[in-house]
Amino acid sequence: MRIATLLALGATIAVSALGCTITGTVVASRIVQEQRTVERGPRVVVETFNGRIGVVTGGDTQIDVRAVLRGSGTNQADAERDLRQVQLDISQEPGRVIIAVRRLDQPTSVGNSGADLELAVPIDSSLELRTSNDRIESANVTGAIIARTSNGGVMIRGGRGVDAETSNGPLTVNGASGRLQLRTSNGALDIIDAQEALVTAETSNGAITFSGTPAEGSHTFRTSNASIKLALPGDAEFTVEGRTSNGSVSTVFPDLTVGDDSLIGSVGDDPPVRIRADTSNGDLAVTSQP
Repeated sequence: MRIATLLALGATIAVSALGCTITGTVVASRIVQEQRTVERGPRVVVETFNGRIGVVTGGDTQIDVRAVLRGSGTNQADAERDLRQVQLDISQEPGRVIIAVRRLDQPTSVGNSGADLELAVPIDSSLELRTSNDRIESANVTGAIIARTSNGGVMIRGGRGVDAETSNGPLTVNGASGRLQLRTSNGALDIIDAQEALVTAETSNGAITFSGTPAEGSHTFRTSNASIKLALPGDAEFTVEGRTSNGSVSTVFPDLTVGDDSLIGSVGDDPPVRIRADTSNGDLAVTSQP
């Protein structure tokens, strides 16, 4: 899959340097495309600011990078000068590639300056993705994933071991396995088709949903002002301790005890999966997968 397929991950962006007015600010942009040859299973570190990061899988030993760099100012000349301060740097060391967009200066305010990064990486890569004020999207890599942003959503498909954090945005993890450490605020948190996953999921003012197979160990689901719904395999063996306030409590597992504001009990003999689920002002449900 080549870098062009990344267009499916987000909105189309400008393909040439231009000036335009956004809330009274003129923006200039330019595109930089780079390619690097790597060994199998690289660790790919990506850093940018005020911009989106999108990652898909590509060649076995190749990384393709497409960066749209932006500068801003009160007029076109200022925007072009600001754009020259935004730089893409790529460095390599054994087993690791660092792809970073940074400013050459240190302004007190970057305005609309920033950069969107789109990458195609080997499928067995592990990722460390950091940005601000925009979203992160990753699809189908099989290694560990770290994702950090703010004021933007996170969407991850695949990965073994995901550590993702954002604020003021939703967080979705689909088809991941291993330890999942997921945190957001003011946004929903959805874990879909998890595969032998050990989960810590925390948000506020957003619902939490889980479906898939939980791994042995302790799981935590915590939110406020929203619901928690856990869909487990019909033959799952687990203990659960769940509480809510100002919401209903329900389950399809007859061995569990449903109270006015609690759900407690065990399914199976000496179950290896332990679940804690807490919310307020929201429903709590533990159901089975179809």
